[in-house]
Amino acid sequence: MKTHIITFIAILITSVAIAGNNTNIKEKDNTKLISGKVVDKVSGEEIAGAEIKIDNKVIYTDLNGNFIANVNSTKTEAFVTFVSYNDAKVNIEPFSYTAIVIELESK
Repeated sequence: MKTHIITFIAILITSVAIAGNNTNIKEKDNTKLISGKVVDKVSGEEIAGAEIKIDNKVIYTDLNGNFIANVNSTKTEAFVTFVSYNDAKVNIEPFSYTAIVIELESK
């Protein structure tokens, strides 16, 4: 009886683990990891905390102005905002492998 209970628990745990791995393969195939940096257009200084809106996602740059995002592999637009800078709109090419550099111009 004890082995039946242990076997039942093992099967239950395995089935729960497998059920948690349900990912949409089609969605995974249509995404691409991009990276880039947001800098001041005049000085070239990195801008930490800039807000980047891509599709329905909002991400922020780190202390060095860098960002990483998973986006659709179709042509996408990114909107970048930061206090005391003009907003910027950037086109993201789906098959480009270079890091994106976004230059913001101060107001």
